[in-house]
Amino acid sequence: MKVGNLTGHTEAGGVKMTWMNASLRAFVIFVYFVVATVWLPNFVVRLGPVASASSLVSDSVVLTVWGAGLGVGLWLLRWAQRRGLI
Repeated sequence: MKVGNLTGHTEAGGVKMTWMNASLRAFVIFVYFVVATVWLPNFVVRLGPVASASSLVSDSVVLTVWGAGLGVGLWLLRWAQRRGLI
């Protein structure tokens, strides 16, 4: 992967990418990780059955949701890298 040059293009997987395109991709990745590791676990912890459960059960459920979001995100990043999307 080559670093940016004076023309404002970067090469990812042999495909030229503008800085705007790279910025949009980075923003989508950032939003995914915020939703998957911050918003979704926070939403789950406030659900009735999870909120009324013991702290061990509640923490375990939220940790599982957070871990799944993180794991899927990392897998998607690797998949996108192999396909030359990022």
